[in-house]
Parts: sequence; C-alpha cells; structure tokens
Amino acid sequence: MSDLPVHDPAARSDRLLPRTTTQAAIDCGAILLVMLAATLSFGPVFGGTAYLVAGLGATVLGIGVGVATSLRPLRGWLMTAAGIVLVLVVFGPALAVPRSTIAGVIPTLDAWRELLLGVVYSWKGLLTAEPPAEGFPSLLVVPFLTMLLCSSIATVLALRLRRGAPFAMLPGVVALVVGITFGTKIAFWPAALGVVVAGVIVAWCAWRRAGWRTGLNDEVEVTNDSRRRGRARRDRTRGAVAMIAGALLVAGLVSIPIQPHDRAVLRDVVEPPVELAEYPSPLAGYRNWLKNFEDETLLTVAGMPEDGRLRLATFDYYDGTVYAVAGAQQSSGSGSFARIGDEVLVQQSGTPATVRVEVQDYSGIWVPDVGFLQSLRFEGPRADDLQGSLHYNGQTGTAIALDGLGAGDAYELEAIVPTQPSNDELERATVTDLQVPDPAIVPDLLQAWVVQHGVNGRNQLENIQAMQRMMQAGSFSHGLEDDTIPSLAGHGASRVQSMFEQEVLVGDDEQYAVAFALALSRINVPSRVVMGLYPDDGFPGGDQSVELTGGDMHAWVEVPFEGLGWVRFDPTPPEDNDEIQPEPEPQPEPKPQVLQPPQPPEEPAEMSPDTVAEEGEEDEEELEDASWMLWLWIGGGALLVLLLLLLPFLVVGALKAARRKRRYRAERESQRLAGGWHEVIDEAVDLGLPVPAGVTRREVAAVVEDRYPRSRATEIGDFVDEGVFGPGEPDPRDVDAFWLDVERSVKGMRSEASARSRLLGRLSLRSFARRRRERRRR
Repeated sequence: MSDLPVHDPAARSDRLLPRTTTQAAIDCGAILLVMLAATLSFGPVFGGTAYLVAGLGATVLGIGVGVATSLRPLRGWLMTAAGIVLVLVVFGPALAVPRSTIAGVIPTLDAWRELLLGVVYSWKGLLTAEPPAEGFPSLLVVPFLTMLLCSSIATVLALRLRRGAPFAMLPGVVALVVGITFGTKIAFWPAALGVVVAGVIVAWCAWRRAGWRTGLNDEVEVTNDSRRRGRARRDRTRGAVAMIAGALLVAGLVSIPIQPHDRAVLRDVVEPPVELAEYPSPLAGYRNWLKNFEDETLLTVAGMPEDGRLRLATFDYYDGTVYAVAGAQQSSGSGSFARIGDEVLVQQSGTPATVRVEVQDYSGIWVPDVGFLQSLRFEGPRADDLQGSLHYNGQTGTAIALDGLGAGDAYELEAIVPTQPSNDELERATVTDLQVPDPAIVPDLLQAWVVQHGVNGRNQLENIQAMQRMMQAGSFSHGLEDDTIPSLAGHGASRVQSMFEQEVLVGDDEQYAVAFALALSRINVPSRVVMGLYPDDGFPGGDQSVELTGGDMHAWVEVPFEGLGWVRFDPTPPEDNDEIQPEPEPQPEPKPQVLQPPQPPEEPAEMSPDTVAEEGEEDEEELEDASWMLWLWIGGGALLVLLLLLLPFLVVGALKAARRKRRYRAERESQRLAGGWHEVIDEAVDLGLPVPAGVTRREVAAVVEDRYPRSRATEIGDFVDEGVFGPGEPDPRDVDAFWLDVERSVKGMRSEASARSRLLGRLSLRSFARRRRERRRR
C-alpha cells in the first residue's frame, strides 16, 4: 500500500479537500458548464446581459462556497448554509439589485431591502412580468439565488461523495428546469442546451465512475501488474468516450424532430396581478372631459407620427351599461395587465416612433401611448414610483400606472406604430376570426337597423363600410350648452335605444362608437372600442409639440384583419353635421308676472379654528406615521440581516447544548463521568486539535494537555478512569463537582486558543463526525 497513498482512507481524511486538486478542478469545471447552460435558459424572459452577470456570478460564488466548506476546517452542511447566506448578503446587492447600490457595487439599505424581499416575492413577480424582465427592480434575484444554491450544493456533493457522485448533477438539472419553467414559450437554443447538458453529465459521471473503480481495484489488487492495469484503464477510457459520443449523437438527432412548438410554462397558469375590470371604465366619463376641460390643456405631446392617435384605453366588453375592458371571466385578455420593465418585446410591423408626453390637467391611471410599446421611461420627481407601478397589456397596446398620472409628470416612449391600410389592402384581406366577449345586451331597434343596412353587401367589408357610411350621415352633438341639438350623455342600452328611435341618429363619439361596435357584433365581426386623443386636423408630424385639450378626446372602433392587425374605423359624423333643429316645444300660456323679493346673498361658510387645527394635526400625524414606517423598515431589515448571520451560530450552539444536557443527565453516574470527559475532548477537537483515535484515555489526555495546559486533561482523565473502572458507582456529589471542573477546563482551552480558532470552534461540527466514526468502528 505504500506506493498508493492516494487511496489510503487515513491519508484521505488528513487532506484539506476530500479529492485532489486536479480532480476538484474537473468537478468544478463540469458544474460550471451545466450552470452556464441553466443560466442561458433564463435569456428569453430577461433579455439583455444582466441575467448572465447575475447567474454566472452566483455560480462562481456558489462553487467557491462549496469548495471552501468542503475543506477540513470548515466541512459541514451548516457551514455551507452559512456561506450561502454570507454570499447573499455581501454580493447579492451588486449582482441581483445593482440599481439600488452605489455605483452598482456598494450595498445600501434599499438594496438589502429589495434583495431580501425579492427572495420571497420575485418568483411570482417574474411569472407576472411582461418580458423582457431585466428592467424590474428585484427579478434578477431569481437566477442569482437559483444558481447560488444549486452550484453550492452540487459542488459539495461532487467533492464529498464517491459512489454517489452522479447525484451532484441533480442541482444543475433543477436549475435548468427552473430556467425553463419560469421562462417564456420562446426557448433559447433548446436542442443545443440539452445536448451540452446531457454530454457534460454523461461524461463527468463516466469519468467519476471510472476513477472510483480504478481506485477500488488499486486498493484491492495492489500486486497486479502495472501494465495490465494500464491496459484496463485505457479500455475503460475508450469505452467511456464511445458511450459519450453515441449519447450526444443520438440525443442531437432525436431532439430535432421532437422540438415542442408550444411548450407549457408556469406563466401560462399564473393569473396576472392586476384586473382592470375592477376599475371604472373611462368611457363612462367621456362627456366630462368635453364639458369641463374642453379648452384646458391636458397633455403636451411631441414626436407623434402624422397618422397617429394617442391611445388611452381599449374596451371589448359591453354589459348593457358601459363598454369596459373584459375581466378574467371573459375569453378576452384586455383586462389583464402585467408589469413591464425598461423594454417590451414587440412582434409588430410598422413605423418606429419616439414620443414625449408632458402631463398638465390630465389625471388618472391610464397612460396615453401610441402603437405598441418598446419602452416607456418616466421623468420627474415621481419617476421611480410611476415606473414601479407601470403595467402593460400587449394585446391591446394600452398601459396603466397604478399610482396615477398628475400635473408635472412626464415620460418618453418608444413604440412601433402600425400603418393604417388602404381600402385596396382591406378588400384583399379577410376579417380575423377572433374571440371577443359577446355583449350582454343589444337594443332591439339597433338589431332591426343592422338587418336593414348591414347584411346586403357581398362580403363582411362591404357590410362594415355600409353601416359606417350610414352612421356618418347622422347628426353630431355633444349635448353641451353651445350645441343646438340635444344629446344625452352615456352609452347604456336605453341611451343607444333612444338614439335609433329618431329618424336621424344624434350623438357624439361615445354613442356612435358603441353603437357601431354593437352593430358589428350582430354580423359576427369582432371589434373593440378605443378611447384616445388627437387634434381634429391630425398631428403635424416631426418633433413639433402639440397641446391636447379635452375637446381633442375621441372614440373610435377597431376591427382585426388577417395580416393587417387591428384596423380603425370612424363611425362618428363630422362635427359640422349639426343642421337638424330640435322639435319646437309648446309655449306656456302667459301669466301675470309678480316681482319676487331678491334672495339674500349667501355668506360663505367659515371654517372654525378648531377644524383647521384638527386638519393640521392630522397632517402631522400622517408624517409621523410615515417616519415610523421608514424606521420600521430599516430596523426590520437590519434585524433580519443580523439574524441570518447569527443563524449558523444559533443552530450549532443549540445542538451542542442539547448534547451537553444529555450527557449531564445520564442515568448512571459513570455515564455522567464519561460524558464529561467527552465534553472536554470534543471541545479540543472543535478548536482544531487532531486528537488521536483508538488509544487510551491517558494518551489522549497527554495530547490535549500538551496543546492546552489549562485544560488539566490528564487529571480529569485519571479521575474518570477511577470512577468508571472502580468498584461501585461514584458519589453524585463528586460527579457534580467534576462537571464544574469540566466547565473550567473548557473555558481554559478557549482562553488559550486564538480568536479565529474560537470562532470556528463555535461553528465546527467535527466532534459530531468524530463520535459518528467511533460508533461505526465499534
């Protein structure tokens, strides 16, 4: 056995690492390749390169934790857990939440708060976020934490296991599965990643198995001829290489025809966090913008294309009272909004546009935009809050900010604006068979009107355009004081019914758009109503700024066409179609006028000083409450970080305290003496002293006392030998006094050890491992 010291169990136990440096390097290299493939699987959902930095950085740190906690002084699963927590706290802010750090590196309290909250909440946030998710505050925690945990566990298993080494690849497979299930339907080179992962795993497992069997044969058959052993080793190597090549070839050929075209991911079954069906429809307040803000500047817009319209909200469900966005119970997804980051994946054709919007008198959660967003960035003092509350619906191209827009806010958006097709293009296309919610009620007179005007064309397009022309021939009226034709507000079923009771239709965008959409539903044409803003003469194009007022609020209808997307139709007649005079009202009979005394002027109500004082006190209380919440967050975060750092000490300390209590309360006094002796030796072992096994108590005491003279190990060992091997049981009072000596011996050894040895001794579990080996030998 002298020529094979590598396979000597005693020599192996004396190493810092359970495996040689070369073997450990190969193990870590295989784990790094598998984790790289797992990190790349997050690419479609994140985009950019930040996820690569977070994933690969966590992988390297995790491998480092696994190697460090496999070294003989730090070996133990609790040490591995402590290393993971330490890496999470120290390096997590820079890799997972870099935007909340100073210069992208130095952690802050906000960074730690986002990191710790992300450990819990980022998993659901990633599933409900609109890809790419790189711009979200804490979603990078998912790849960072996944790679950190899996690489640490994989490294520990690879370095410590022998026959069970293949289990070390399971964490890598788990990381790959997490990347796939938390991703999108778009896969990142699935065949290539699968072949690489399978090849690395098969090759590494074959190499480990060949190495283990070689070591076993070398231990058992030491006298065999070296030439024969070398020939056998070469045969095994060639067999392993052939098996790997065959596995990679078969996996590559088989994976090509069976690539999933519509794979299932977790985000398909997770309900988005915001349902706009719970909010009032802005179309119900359409007349309010015209009545109260007709000449007030709502928005200042620059960069709009000439044919563009600023979209505010899109509605596709009519419940008989209002047109609104469809809820989760409907087949449409117009009411489901997901959070977006700095960028949005766009798969639309059209004209790129960069639009800047400044908010004046406009307010609400709906964010005016154009086309389909590529990015939207807020500016101003509330930029961070608005950006964090920004949600987007890619199906309808509408955005909301749950914190609400107000005067002083501004933002810049980049979008793809679809081109409005010509009539020739529409004639060559067909209406898309798209499912939209059926209206709950369609007025009877409207149905009769559709039978008369909307079913005589040769195709659906002719029927759509025929009804559009009939409505555009109607009369236009907002029903305001300056209008000569009365027109009630609202678009409920009774209002639409009354619209068709007259010989000539009367209304504005609100009524005409709703009536046209309901009419289209009767001829099985899917449609939706859109509310937005644009000047009557259109946007001039270029970077010229345009002020939009309440009078520029409009509504129109969109219909989907194959290959063209949603095409807009304007059923509302021109505003100068107001020639219909109202019916003459009967004149009342004249009566003698009697002068009434003038009404006394009403004095404005004065608020009492008490009321003003109470309001001021409420404001001060709100500020105090907010400050307390801030300090609560700071204190809670610091306490949580401190608890995570102290957790390994608490766990190991509890285990040792339970062991000491069990030894002190043993049934027999001789067992209590032996337990006290083990307490002294275990403390020496945890402090790093290599205590020999399989020798007498006196020899062990000599080794301990030589390193720690204040332990009085020889005197304690002699007393234990006399009590254990002497006649009868020792006196309980003597045993109690003996345990006091044990405590003094333990304190003495700690005082003679270095600060580093004392710290590591608190965390060490070597004494538990030593007792387990002794039990196995017995």
